[in-house]
Amino acid sequence: MARPSALSPRELEVLAELTQGRTNREIADRLFLSPRTVATHIEHILAKLDVPNRAAAAGRAVAWGLEPAP
Repeated sequence: MARPSALSPRELEVLAELTQGRTNREIADRLFLSPRTVATHIEHILAKLDVPNRAAAAGRAVAWGLEPAP
């Protein structure tokens, strides 16, 4: 199982937002990114964590105790 240290700081931010069930557009607005950039970060997160989808990545983040910034 990949550890959070395998992810970049920005990927960790995006992953934390995924735990809240946010869409790419919502994450982009909150982190001042384009939706396409968010999609790219999510692609990298899924590959690094070796998980099949956003829900599995979010589940891993919750298990780690990762939460989005307020």
